[in-house]
Amino acid sequence: MRVVFMGTPAFAVPTLEALTDAGHDILCVVTQPDRPAGRGHKLAPPPVKTAALARGLRVLQPEKVRAPGFVQTIQELAPDVVVVAAFGQKITTELLELPAHGFVNVHPSLLPRYRGAAPVERCLLNGDSITGVTIMYMDEGWDTGDIGIYREFPVPRDPCANAGWLQESLARVGAELMVRFLRLIYEGRAPRTAQDHSRASYAPKISRDELEVDWRRSASQLFDTVRGLAPDPGARTTLDGQQLRVLCLRELGRAEAQPQPGQPPAPGTILLGPGGSVIVACGEEGRERVRLEEVQPSGKRRMTGAEFARGRRIPSGARLGS
Repeated sequence: MRVVFMGTPAFAVPTLEALTDAGHDILCVVTQPDRPAGRGHKLAPPPVKTAALARGLRVLQPEKVRAPGFVQTIQELAPDVVVVAAFGQKITTELLELPAHGFVNVHPSLLPRYRGAAPVERCLLNGDSITGVTIMYMDEGWDTGDIGIYREFPVPRDPCANAGWLQESLARVGAELMVRFLRLIYEGRAPRTAQDHSRASYAPKISRDELEVDWRRSASQLFDTVRGLAPDPGARTTLDGQQLRVLCLRELGRAEAQPQPGQPPAPGTILLGPGGSVIVACGEEGRERVRLEEVQPSGKRRMTGAEFARGRRIPSGARLGS
């Protein structure tokens, strides 16, 4: 099929590569303009641009896809379908009407659950055990179009199953599904089912306020918070006024937690464990425990909690977030 591909971040790359490998005619790849990145704020290409150029594909980077010149370009290309994966701009009605089979999108959730900008992060922040990928027909709304096909994906309750890992996993699933869906379109057998809008939930962009760790929350909630924000932007706390990113932590069971006799410590209190491991009191009354597995002090490399404690000579009783 004659395909225009639209996408920007790393999540979109597997779908672009899968469509190319499947033999589709990629007329052009549309991605966001290069943006400043890193400490030097030098212009950096989006991951999709890098992948497209490596395969010799034509790349377009419009500031606004509603610009008349861009709309005319797509009209002249006359694609059978436009495939979208995390592009980052609103698609206008004028554009939606151009391809013979419309616009189809890879969305990393089981729609109508988690419409919006951060479906992967919200899934983990809410402690979901199941998520998935939906291939949907795009319309004028945000993730409100009809459902084509979908696949469920189990989310293990493991510290390593963070937002970065889940993004990569769902990107691979989405690539496989999109190749299958275009084949169904070509064969005239593609399903189409309207979403039940009454069951919709939303996944807004992560706000700065949500990054701050509240040690009064339960061990389970803290576990979900940290992996839902890792590896970027990362959950944040402070120690002696200096910022610390918390990238991985583990819930401790009652036997591992080794509760101290007497009055429980305040939430956020560090209790050094075996081998110098960093155990933190949490929960409303400080009776639960988590262990810091990986942290990153401001301006430093990532390190284990034990390495951090040794390097800073942190005593038991020091308090995070104070």
